[in-house]
Amino acid sequence: MINIDFINETDLKVKEWEELAMQIIKSGFKYLKLKNKINLSITFLDSEPAQKLNQEYRNYSYIPDVTSFPIEMSEQEIKALGYQEIGDIFICIEEAERKSIKYEHSLKEEMGFLFTHGFLHLMGYDHEENEKDEEEMFFIQDEILKMNKINYTIKFTEEDYKEIEDKDE
Repeated sequence: MINIDFINETDLKVKEWEELAMQIIKSGFKYLKLKNKINLSITFLDSEPAQKLNQEYRNYSYIPDVTSFPIEMSEQEIKALGYQEIGDIFICIEEAERKSIKYEHSLKEEMGFLFTHGFLHLMGYDHEENEKDEEEMFFIQDEILKMNKINYTIKFTEEDYKEIEDKDE
């Protein structure tokens, strides 16, 4: 039902995070009552390549903890392939570690949040367009995290990202 291609471009051991990602994505699949088989990739990056990716594709200069690139497919394409390709998630574990310390989360809580957040973006959820969409996405995000016994409170603000951008410029 779910295929995740893991790519590790860091020197870090990521087996624990691969297992957590699979657990989170399975929970999200179940919560969203998805019918199609899904395929996605999760790539673990160091800070510098994560920042370059963010600059090149999103025009932001800060180091992102998670970046998602969804793929839209028609029902005809899904039927022809036999599964739905939903996209790619890029995770910067170094940034996740910094945020877990700054916001007093465990690294497992932070990584669980990032996998959930990235997955929901791949499924078409967005928190940047309007408050209604943000509320819906964050509600679902909390439900998926609860299914995995992860209690996560978002503590960052938009100023965190602007502040980082200003330092880079």
